[in-house]
Amino acid sequence: MDEPQRSNGPDMGNHLTYWSIVGITALLCFAWLLTGSLVLTLIIIVLGLLHLAQFFPDAEVFVRSDPILLGLRRFSLVLVLIITVIAVTIRFIRL
Repeated sequence: MDEPQRSNGPDMGNHLTYWSIVGITALLCFAWLLTGSLVLTLIIIVLGLLHLAQFFPDAEVFVRSDPILLGLRRFSLVLVLIITVIAVTIRFIRL
């Protein structure tokens, strides 16, 4: 009776990792709806995954070993905003 219950679900100890994955998924949906372009969506996904890498030690070692990836991670918000402005401008010009 005093045995702990076992569950086959994932360990919910690190909520920040799960919320980051949810955020990346939302970013994917937003990017696809905004741009309508596979290439621009993939660029935004890669920039988002650079932020998600910090929660996975092996990926973080890889990212930290390359100064270009660190720079992309640092300026990813600016790059996403630039891509957003370009996509909105193109849509406005087409109308």
